Amino acid sequence: MSGRPVVLAADDLVPSRWAAAEAERLRAPLQVVGTGNDVARTRVTQLLRASAPGAPVATRRVADPLGADLRRVSAGAELMVVSAAVGPRVVGAAVCPVATVPPTVPPLGRVIVAVAPRTAPSVLDLAVHEALARDAELVAVRVRGGPDADSGDALPDVLARWQRDLTHACRDLRQALARWGADDADRRFRLLTVRGDPVPLLIALGIDAELLVVGCSVHGAGAAVLAGDLVATVRCPVIGVPDPATPRGATARQRVRSSS
Repeated sequence: MSGRPVVLAADDLVPSRWAAAEAERLRAPLQVVGTGNDVARTRVTQLLRASAPGAPVATRRVADPLGADLRRVSAGAELMVVSAAVGPRVVGAAVCPVATVPPTVPPLGRVIVAVAPRTAPSVLDLAVHEALARDAELVAVRVRGGPDADSGDALPDVLARWQRDLTHACRDLRQALARWGADDADRRFRLLTVRGDPVPLLIALGIDAELLVVGCSVHGAGAAVLAGDLVATVRCPVIGVPDPATPRGATARQRVRSSS
C-alpha cells in the first residue's frame, strides 16, 4: 500500500468537498496544503473532518504548492485537487493526476474520457474506476487527430488506420472494465468519435457530465494543452493524467480493486 494522499491545494468550499468525496472513494487520506495562512487551512480542515468522517484529514504547510513546490508536492500524492481558476497552469506540470474543480459541480452524470491513439492504460483505468465508483455511464470520445483529420477525401489506408484505432480503443476500455469486475460493459460504455478539434464536443458533453478525464499518449503526446483549454470553459471537474513515464508503485485505485 502506498498510503499516498489526495492533496487539496484550494480553500474554496466546492473543491474542498469534492476532494473529500474523492478521498473516501479511493479510501485514501486527505491532506490540505497551503502557505502560511494557518487560519484558512484550519477552517478547511475542520470542514472536511465534519463532512468526510471516513477519510483521515491532515494539514501541511508548503511555501508555494502551485509553483516552485508543485512537483515535490505532487510526487507524493495520489491525486491533487485544485480550483479551476488555477488549473490550466497546474495540469501538465504536476507528476500526479490533477483534478480541477469549477465553482459549481453537476450532482450526477456521465464520466467522459478523451481517447487519443495509444492512450496510456493508466488513463483508461482511472476513467473506468471513476465511472464504476459513481455507478455512471462511461462515454469515450475517440479523437481522430493528425494532419489528415480534416481531410474530406481520406485515403483507404488512412480509413483503415482509423478503424484499427477505434477497434483498439473499444478493446482497451472493455478490458479496463473487465479488470474492475464490471460484467455489464455494454450498458456502461459508449464510444463517440470526433474528427479534428475535440474541445467543442467535450465542452458540450461536460454540461451535464460528472467528470471529464484527459490523459497522455504512451508515445508522449501530451494532454496539457487540451486539458488547459477544457479547464477554462468546461462546467464539470476535469482530471488531467500525466504520462506514467516513471512508475510510482501501486496506486490507491489498484488497492481498492484488489481488496474488493
